[in-house]
Amino acid sequence: MKKRYIVLIVVAAIIFVLSPVALIFTGIMIDIKMDSEVQIEIDSYRLCENAYGDDVIIVKYLLKNEGKEPTTLWNEGDFYVYQNGVSLTEYYEDVPKEWDYNMEDQNRSIKGGYEYYAEIAYLLEYPDEDVEVEVDDYGWSNSKKTKVFKLK
Repeated sequence: MKKRYIVLIVVAAIIFVLSPVALIFTGIMIDIKMDSEVQIEIDSYRLCENAYGDDVIIVKYLLKNEGKEPTTLWNEGDFYVYQNGVSLTEYYEDVPKEWDYNMEDQNRSIKGGYEYYAEIAYLLEYPDEDVEVEVDDYGWSNSKKTKVFKLK
Protein backbone atom coordinates (compact mmCIF):
# COMPACT_ATOMS: atom_id res chain seq x y z
CA MET A 1 0.00 0.00 0.00
CA LYS A 2 2.84 2.37 0.84
CA LYS A 3 4.40 1.71 -2.56
CA ARG A 4 1.23 2.94 -4.30
CA TYR A 5 1.26 6.17 -2.33
CA ILE A 6 4.90 6.72 -3.10
CA VAL A 7 4.27 6.11 -6.79
CA LEU A 8 1.30 8.49 -6.73
CA ILE A 9 3.35 11.16 -4.94
CA VAL A 10 6.18 10.78 -7.48
CA VAL A 11 3.74 10.99 -10.41
CA ALA A 12 2.05 14.05 -8.88
CA ALA A 13 5.46 15.70 -8.34
CA ILE A 14 6.47 15.04 -11.96
CA ILE A 15 3.19 16.47 -13.23
CA PHE A 16 3.59 19.50 -10.96
CA VAL A 17 7.14 20.13 -12.23
CA LEU A 18 6.24 19.56 -15.90
CA SER A 19 3.04 21.60 -15.85
CA PRO A 20 4.81 24.98 -16.12
CA VAL A 21 6.98 23.56 -18.91
CA ALA A 22 3.88 22.34 -20.71
CA LEU A 23 2.20 25.72 -20.27
CA ILE A 24 5.27 27.57 -21.54
CA PHE A 25 5.55 25.20 -24.52
CA THR A 26 1.84 25.63 -25.29
CA GLY A 27 2.21 29.41 -25.10
CA ILE A 28 5.16 29.30 -27.49
CA MET A 29 3.23 27.12 -29.92
CA ILE A 30 0.21 29.45 -29.80
CA ASP A 31 2.50 32.43 -30.39
CA ILE A 32 4.09 30.67 -33.38
CA LYS A 33 0.65 29.93 -34.78
CA MET A 34 -0.37 33.56 -34.35
CA ASP A 35 2.81 34.75 -36.09
CA SER A 36 2.26 32.48 -39.09
CA GLU A 37 -1.19 33.72 -40.01
CA VAL A 38 -0.61 34.10 -43.72
CA GLN A 39 -3.14 33.02 -46.28
CA ILE A 40 -2.83 32.50 -50.01
CA GLU A 41 -5.84 32.56 -52.30
CA ILE A 42 -5.98 31.52 -55.94
CA ASP A 43 -7.66 34.55 -57.47
CA SER A 44 -7.93 34.52 -61.26
CA TYR A 45 -6.11 33.98 -64.53
CA ARG A 46 -5.50 35.59 -67.89
CA LEU A 47 -4.29 34.17 -71.18
CA CYS A 48 -1.51 35.60 -73.33
CA GLU A 49 0.60 34.61 -76.29
CA ASN A 50 4.37 35.04 -76.38
CA ALA A 51 6.43 36.25 -79.36
CA TYR A 52 6.81 32.65 -80.59
CA GLY A 53 3.05 32.00 -80.67
CA ASP A 54 3.06 29.86 -77.51
CA ASP A 55 0.05 30.15 -75.22
CA VAL A 56 0.76 31.34 -71.68
CA ILE A 57 -1.52 31.42 -68.65
CA ILE A 58 -0.83 33.95 -65.90
CA VAL A 59 -2.30 32.90 -62.56
CA LYS A 60 -3.02 35.62 -60.01
CA TYR A 61 -2.62 34.86 -56.28
CA LEU A 62 -3.56 36.94 -53.26
CA LEU A 63 -1.18 36.90 -50.29
CA LYS A 64 -2.79 38.05 -47.02
CA ASN A 65 -0.26 38.61 -44.25
CA GLU A 66 -2.10 38.82 -40.94
CA GLY A 67 1.04 37.93 -38.99
CA LYS A 68 3.66 40.20 -37.45
CA GLU A 69 6.65 39.53 -39.73
CA PRO A 70 7.12 40.38 -43.42
CA THR A 71 6.96 37.50 -45.89
CA THR A 72 6.88 36.77 -49.61
CA LEU A 73 4.60 34.64 -51.76
CA TRP A 74 7.37 32.05 -52.29
CA ASN A 75 8.00 31.76 -48.54
CA GLU A 76 4.43 30.77 -47.82
CA GLY A 77 3.61 27.87 -50.11
CA ASP A 78 4.28 25.55 -53.00
CA PHE A 79 2.50 26.31 -56.27
CA TYR A 80 1.46 23.71 -58.83
CA VAL A 81 -0.38 24.19 -62.11
CA TYR A 82 -1.54 21.16 -64.10
CA GLN A 83 -3.21 20.23 -67.34
CA ASN A 84 -4.33 16.61 -67.68
CA GLY A 85 -2.42 15.79 -64.48
CA VAL A 86 0.92 17.04 -65.84
CA SER A 87 2.58 20.11 -64.34
CA LEU A 88 3.07 23.18 -66.50
CA THR A 89 6.43 24.91 -66.86
CA GLU A 90 6.87 28.39 -65.41
CA TYR A 91 7.46 31.03 -68.06
CA TYR A 92 10.29 33.53 -67.50
CA GLU A 93 11.68 34.75 -70.77
CA ASP A 94 10.70 37.36 -73.36
CA VAL A 95 7.71 38.72 -71.46
CA PRO A 96 6.11 41.41 -73.65
CA LYS A 97 5.41 44.77 -71.98
CA GLU A 98 1.76 44.66 -73.04
CA TRP A 99 1.23 41.73 -70.67
CA ASP A 100 1.68 44.09 -67.73
CA TYR A 101 3.38 41.21 -65.92
CA ASN A 102 6.13 41.62 -63.35
CA MET A 103 7.62 38.35 -62.16
CA GLU A 104 9.40 40.26 -59.37
CA ASP A 105 6.04 40.56 -57.58
CA GLN A 106 6.45 36.95 -56.44
CA ASN A 107 9.44 37.96 -54.33
CA ARG A 108 8.19 41.25 -52.89
CA SER A 109 8.20 41.41 -49.11
CA ILE A 110 4.74 42.03 -47.62
CA LYS A 111 4.55 43.48 -44.11
CA GLY A 112 2.18 42.11 -41.49
CA GLY A 113 -1.33 43.53 -41.77
CA TYR A 114 -1.18 43.92 -45.55
CA GLU A 115 -2.20 41.95 -48.61
CA TYR A 116 -0.74 41.86 -52.09
CA TYR A 117 -1.52 40.33 -55.48
CA ALA A 118 1.24 38.50 -57.34
CA GLU A 119 1.18 36.55 -60.58
CA ILE A 120 3.05 33.55 -61.95
CA ALA A 121 3.16 32.73 -65.68
CA TYR A 122 3.14 29.19 -67.10
CA LEU A 123 3.42 27.79 -70.62
CA LEU A 124 0.16 26.10 -71.62
CA GLU A 125 0.35 22.65 -73.14
CA TYR A 126 -3.25 22.61 -74.41
CA PRO A 127 -4.96 26.00 -74.91
CA ASP A 128 -8.48 24.51 -74.78
CA GLU A 129 -8.21 22.25 -71.74
CA ASP A 130 -8.88 22.98 -68.06
CA VAL A 131 -6.08 24.18 -65.82
CA GLU A 132 -5.93 22.96 -62.21
CA VAL A 133 -4.08 25.20 -59.75
CA GLU A 134 -2.96 23.95 -56.33
CA VAL A 135 -1.34 25.80 -53.45
CA ASP A 136 0.16 23.85 -50.56
CA ASP A 137 0.10 26.40 -47.76
CA TYR A 138 3.05 26.29 -45.34
CA GLY A 139 0.82 27.63 -42.53
CA TRP A 140 0.18 25.84 -39.27
CA SER A 141 -2.67 23.81 -40.73
CA ASN A 142 -0.70 23.03 -43.93
CA SER A 143 -3.82 23.40 -46.02
CA LYS A 144 -4.10 22.68 -49.72
CA LYS A 145 -6.21 24.93 -51.94
CA THR A 146 -7.32 23.93 -55.42
CA LYS A 147 -9.07 25.83 -58.18
CA VAL A 148 -9.92 24.72 -61.72
CA PHE A 149 -9.99 27.25 -64.53
CA LYS A 150 -12.12 26.21 -67.51
CA LEU A 151 -10.39 27.64 -70.58
CA LYS A 152 -13.09 26.68 -73.10
